[in-house]
Amino acid sequence: MQGKTLPLNMPRQNLNRILKYIWLLLVFPLAVALLAGVLAHSTSFGIKMFLLVECAIAVLIPLLNAIIGRNDHPRRDRGK
Repeated sequence: MQGKTLPLNMPRQNLNRILKYIWLLLVFPLAVALLAGVLAHSTSFGIKMFLLVECAIAVLIPLLNAIIGRNDHPRRDRGK
């Protein structure tokens, strides 16, 4: 049976993409907030830092999607 074959590592790519999103949206901002809060000896500063990093990521999400979700498929020439 001939047809389109999917790459065998497709589930691994999806898992990597999900883990990158979790890292960028949860782990990294939380680590920055904890570090800033501990260094400043202020809980409110840590919370504000977390919100600031989350807002910055929300603004830059289209760029992050372009970087993380890029396809390795060759581009097809149009109009030739």
